[in-house]
Amino acid sequence: MNPVTRKLIVKELHLNRWFLVTVTVAGLASLGVAPGGEGLFQLGFLVWLTAIIALGVMLALFGVANERKERALLFVLSLPIAPADYVLAKLLGLLLCFLLPWAVLSGGALALVLIAPGIADGLLPYGVLLCVYLLANYALVLCATLHIKSEAGMAGVIVLTNMSVSLFMMGIPRIPEIGQHMLAAAPVWNGAFWQVLAAELAVILLALSLPLLIAARRRDFL
Repeated sequence: MNPVTRKLIVKELHLNRWFLVTVTVAGLASLGVAPGGEGLFQLGFLVWLTAIIALGVMLALFGVANERKERALLFVLSLPIAPADYVLAKLLGLLLCFLLPWAVLSGGALALVLIAPGIADGLLPYGVLLCVYLLANYALVLCATLHIKSEAGMAGVIVLTNMSVSLFMMGIPRIPEIGQHMLAAAPVWNGAFWQVLAAELAVILLALSLPLLIAARRRDFL
């Protein structure tokens, strides 16, 4: 990897460091109050979910869209780096910025399911699918941001992807092989779970590969 590319990746982490810390702390705090009862569980889950979704949206908008708007790319023209390398740095940098809080908050949520006595362990497969879906959702938003220059187009993508989270949360329990085991005393890892997980991973792989494939043919920056 080009040394300049590595420095640009580190730059993304440095610029977003306080935002990442704030989101992580807020998400962990919401998990801390979740075992306090049904009302606190719903409040904690809502804050946890909002923190992860907002993190993805803000990283994509400020990391790419706002950079275009402020003409910060003029600085990139002075760097000894090809457009494809810059896209790679931006993709990996913003992906890493999301992955760090996402891993901590997802791990915390899944640990809560296993530890909290009032939460059925059967929710664990659903929790895994939801966490991976949030990663897939961010991958789609990031992919769209790297290709769509219109503010209206990006607003449409954000609205649709945010709506899809609610649809996913309502739709997965309606899959009989998953829904009927959600309140079980032990998690059930059946074929339906692995099929949904495979579909999510395929979406992530496609969304993260597309910018690199297109960048290999482009002659200009973002």
